[in-house]
Amino acid sequence: MRGSGWMAGVIAGVFMVVWGGGCVSMNEHRLVKAENRSLAAQKEALAQELFDARMSGDSVRSRTAALEREMDTKNELLTNLRSENEILDDMRKMALGELERIAGRQTLGEITMVGPKLPKQLDSALKRFAEQHPSMVDYDPARGSVKWKADLLFALGSDVVKNSSMEVLRGFSEVIQSPAATGFEVIVVGHTDNRPIVKPETKQRHPTNWHLSAHRAIAVASALQRFAYSPSRIGVMGYGQYRPIGDNSREAGASQNRRVEIYLVPTGSIVQASAGVSGRSKP
Repeated sequence: MRGSGWMAGVIAGVFMVVWGGGCVSMNEHRLVKAENRSLAAQKEALAQELFDARMSGDSVRSRTAALEREMDTKNELLTNLRSENEILDDMRKMALGELERIAGRQTLGEITMVGPKLPKQLDSALKRFAEQHPSMVDYDPARGSVKWKADLLFALGSDVVKNSSMEVLRGFSEVIQSPAATGFEVIVVGHTDNRPIVKPETKQRHPTNWHLSAHRAIAVASALQRFAYSPSRIGVMGYGQYRPIGDNSREAGASQNRRVEIYLVPTGSIVQASAGVSGRSKP
C-alpha cells in the first residue's frame, strides 16, 4: 500500500508540472500573437504612408512638369513678341525716315493742331480780359478762342443775353475793335447739353438744341453789333449737343457743354462760295 501511494504522488506531481508548464506556454503564445498583430498593423500603416508619399511625390512632379511646360510656352511667346516689337520698331523708324525725307527735315517733332497765331498785343489783351473775368470766360491762345459759359450768358432754354453779362460783352467788343485786332474777324459758335427741349413755349421758339445753339450764337453776335462791332466781321454757327466737352450725365459736365465760343480768324479766311466759282458759266 505504501508503494502504490508513493506512485500516485509521483504521478500527481508530474501532472502538476506539465499542467503548469502548459499554462505558461499558452500565455507566451498569446502575447507573441498580439505583438505580431500589432507589428502587422504598424507595417500596414507604414506601407500606406509610403504609398501616400509616393503619390504625393508623383503629384508634385506632375505639377512641376506642367509649370515648366507653361513657363517654356510663355518664354517662347515673349521671345516672339520681342521679335515682333523689333520689327515694328524698325518699320516705325523707316516711316519716320521717309517722312523726314519728304519734309526735307533732319528731325520730326510733335505734330499739333493749332489755331491762327494772334499778334502779341492782341494775345496779351485777351489774356488780360480773361484774367479780369475768370468766372465767365476761358481764353485758349493756341486756338485763338474765347469760351463763354452759357449758364452765365443765358437762362436755361433762353437765347436772351442776361443784362449782367452785357458789360462783359462790351469789354470784349472793345478788345476785338482795338488796333491790335485789325485783320481779324470773329466766328461765334453755340453749344448745348443733350437735354431735350420739352417746354411747349420754349419748343415753339427753339424746336431742337440745334436751333437753341444757333439762336444763342446769333444773340451774342447781335450784342457785339450793338457795341459797334461790324456785322460784316461776324459769323455764327450752332453745333447743338453734338460737340460735348463734358459728361452730360453729370451736371458739372452738362454745364461745361452749355457754352458759346468765339474764335478770332484772319479776315478773308472764310469766303463766299461764289468767289471760288465766279468763272463758271451758267447753264
